[in-house]
Amino acid sequence: MGNKRETKRKPSKMITHVKEALDHFFFDMDNLQNDPISGISLGSGFKFLNQLLVGKHAPRFSIISVPEKYWTTALGASIIAELSIRNNRSIGYFSLSVSNTYFTGVLLSIVADVDPHLMRSGRLPSERWPDLATASRDLVATELYIDDTHPLTVKAFRGQALKMMKKSKVDLLVIDNLQFILCKKQHKNKARYCQNVSQSIKKISEELNVSILLMSEFSDEYDPNDTDVTNDCQSLQFLQEFGRIPDAELCLVPGKRDRKYRPFNLHICRNREGPTGTIKLKQNLINSGFKDCKDSNA
Repeated sequence: MGNKRETKRKPSKMITHVKEALDHFFFDMDNLQNDPISGISLGSGFKFLNQLLVGKHAPRFSIISVPEKYWTTALGASIIAELSIRNNRSIGYFSLSVSNTYFTGVLLSIVADVDPHLMRSGRLPSERWPDLATASRDLVATELYIDDTHPLTVKAFRGQALKMMKKSKVDLLVIDNLQFILCKKQHKNKARYCQNVSQSIKKISEELNVSILLMSEFSDEYDPNDTDVTNDCQSLQFLQEFGRIPDAELCLVPGKRDRKYRPFNLHICRNREGPTGTIKLKQNLINSGFKDCKDSNA
């Protein structure tokens, strides 16, 4: 961001004197003052996700957990649309649950804001075709690469990620989703499986020096009204399964729907690089796309 020359930060150590910790604190404060994107409040939704996932000091490895009946692909496509089109991020997307053609259709319907069923069946009204054309041009102009290799092992993911990074300076790799990644060693214990896969993916993010977002599904029963995101969120079983491996953990919890939208709270349950809190989103019940609740065009 900008042309301001930055001072290189020393690698972190296990033991840090308070003076060094204060130096780092004021270094970050200086960045917040000079970076127009940094420091955005949690309520600003996708803009904050841009900073959280691929900002200057973003966590390298993040996990978003989504209730299984709400489909990780819809949220993943919405995030990608926002980051690639509005924020000009270069993204590699690993679509493990659907083909790249199907995923592209989902992405196109979200960007164009059209009914995907009418689009796929050829019944989309003629007056909406210009919207599809505009959305197509916007997507073609992005640096978005899709891989639908299935099934995918951690080793294969690393190889494909390297190929993507040779094509473009990728800012973010998105995997949809954890449940479709094959482990060399089969685990009957779900928590052990999640931790092994997460640890392997995190090592790759560190080795390749790229941020990775891993989408995941959960089926726990919960009452969203009883969940205090800053305290009780960590007690949810599906989050405990990841241990403390991710740098940031986010959890999508639905609210009560109306005729056109369903509100969602995207809880940032653990972020070692900064704040925790809640991002308010809403899902379009026609195309399943997610929008920022403060988006004036929604």
